[in-house]
Amino acid sequence: MAIHALPHAGGPDYKRFRSAAGDHILVVPYSRLFDVPPDLATSWDRGETEIDKVVSELAEMVPIEAELSQIPLPDPQSISLNVSSSCNLSCGYCYADRGGFSGKQASRMETETAYRAIDGLFAKATPNAPVTVGFLGGEPLMNRKLVHDAVRYASSTGAAKGLDVRFSITTNGTLVTDEDIAMFRSNRFAVTISVDGDRERHDAQRPDRRGRGSREILVKRLAPLLNEPGLAQVAARMSVRNNGSDLQSQFDSVMKIGFKEAGISPLRKAADDSGFGEGDYASYLSELIGIAAGEVARAEEGKPIRLTNLMIALRQIHRGWAAPFACGAGGGYFSVASDGKWYACHRAIGESDFELGDSSGIDSARRTAFLTERHVHNQTDCQSCWARYLCSGGCHQEASVRTPASCDFVRGWLTFCLQKYCELTAAHSVRTDLT
Repeated sequence: MAIHALPHAGGPDYKRFRSAAGDHILVVPYSRLFDVPPDLATSWDRGETEIDKVVSELAEMVPIEAELSQIPLPDPQSISLNVSSSCNLSCGYCYADRGGFSGKQASRMETETAYRAIDGLFAKATPNAPVTVGFLGGEPLMNRKLVHDAVRYASSTGAAKGLDVRFSITTNGTLVTDEDIAMFRSNRFAVTISVDGDRERHDAQRPDRRGRGSREILVKRLAPLLNEPGLAQVAARMSVRNNGSDLQSQFDSVMKIGFKEAGISPLRKAADDSGFGEGDYASYLSELIGIAAGEVARAEEGKPIRLTNLMIALRQIHRGWAAPFACGAGGGYFSVASDGKWYACHRAIGESDFELGDSSGIDSARRTAFLTERHVHNQTDCQSCWARYLCSGGCHQEASVRTPASCDFVRGWLTFCLQKYCELTAAHSVRTDLT
């Protein structure tokens, strides 16, 4: 279900760019990518052929596509359960205040609350698509019994309803046991491990409550899972502070632990003073592109891409990703606090603007208002940007710290990814030429 409520954005409808494979054009609405023959490129450069007319024709909506101005209101398809209000580590940048959310989540989740949330999801979810139950905190494994109980309950209840139930967890890895590994292996589990680089970098950013390092512990605890993941998909997530540098060596260090992939994320908002400022994005972009270029070289040799950021971007470009929202927050995804309230985002537990209901139902008026306000057409900074349907305005919770430099970073990164996509697919009939 969706409502049509917003006008068309007034920004540019195309972006021309070059790669080693030649000239290209991205038609912004619906993110359609075309090679541009040399003679047409020359004609456009000379003004002999009207580019806007060609782009207008290429941007026309087809029957299987939805209006980009719509406010989509899909049924909930995934939830995350904030099962723990505490953590065994003391990461200074933690947005969740170790799971306490600055006093807004004072106690850990009870089993019955988790069951009600799962029942609420299953009652609304579309049966012909995967349904995901995630676990967050704090450190979710500090409430281990609930996690295991919830997985068993969701698996059996979902199977009875004919649902394809999957799971996810974000953990610091230091509390993982053999019992946990058996659970991950035997289910479709996306396991994300927070690991910030080599021992020196990680231990400085992710100490335990006594100030001791945690990297050596997580490496030991995760070795059996990384060696034999079973049905689980295990990935690392690296957080980069404003003083972060030498990302290539940090990325390489994480790969040596045994991970198959790792995503890198700058701290746009941080509880301490380590969030990115205007002067941090240019160097970060340069280093991220350096890592990505190495991964492109691996792809050209037939090896898998290990940088999650790059892999996701290339997949979205290939699929013609064009969306008014950067994620499913408040759409197909909700996060459940320990008291049973449903929020649009796991980073916003306790924030009234993000509270949209509970396990008995979603407040449709609040949900519509939330999504309408955050639609990319309503973001002033986005309306004049060619990347608006690829970036989609970025994280709702980080919108307050959006800056010209952070937007320049996004455009620079997407330009690189567009170029590399064209180069990687140049020898294959993946895209449509104008000829």
